[in-house]
Amino acid sequence: MHSRTQIAEAVLVEYHRLKREPLECLETSIIDLMVDLLHLAHKDELDGVSLSKIVQMHFEAEVQQVS
Repeated sequence: MHSRTQIAEAVLVEYHRLKREPLECLETSIIDLMVDLLHLAHKDELDGVSLSKIVQMHFEAEVQQVS
């Protein structure tokens, strides 16, 4: 079984492979993927700001569970 961070890292590697760009900076790569996900949400008329807030709440709850 893979951890969530291992899966996320694999997704970033595949994202860059599909874009035909090297994964040089983790921070920039995460930002680029998140922006593209927001574009996808917008295309489907979803509220990216609301989704981002929910994501942050879920992340904070999960981090608290681990602590």
